[in-house]
Amino acid sequence: MVATLWSCSSVSGVYDKVYIENRLGPNNTLTVHCKSKDNDLGEHNVDFNQSYDWGFNETPRTLFWCHIWWYDHHHLVWVNKDMFNLRMRFLGCINDGIGQYRCVRRAQWDGIYASQWNRSFTKTYDWIRE
Repeated sequence: MVATLWSCSSVSGVYDKVYIENRLGPNNTLTVHCKSKDNDLGEHNVDFNQSYDWGFNETPRTLFWCHIWWYDHHHLVWVNKDMFNLRMRFLGCINDGIGQYRCVRRAQWDGIYASQWNRSFTKTYDWIRE
């Protein structure tokens, strides 16, 4: 499942793309609902080993936050956090060398992980379990 969002107002001219990956395991669907101040990207179901992504021209004030949830044995597991801002781009995205940053956020059983410049992943957020 892929959705792309284009923004016409760009100060920096840098193109970014955020990926939300489901690495929860077979038969675990991740639901993702992301927004910025100006754009509601809607709700998307992401199957195991799949991802949801969107791209945009980043400005110094670009911020996307996401409500992400899934069910662990009928118990709601969720997080509502920033998935992209300028600080996160420098700490949690990979520069492809041609002006595009790939920002991968990986959902695993114990939390959300962010890609790092050296292509490793660091745990960024813990899940809230109900």
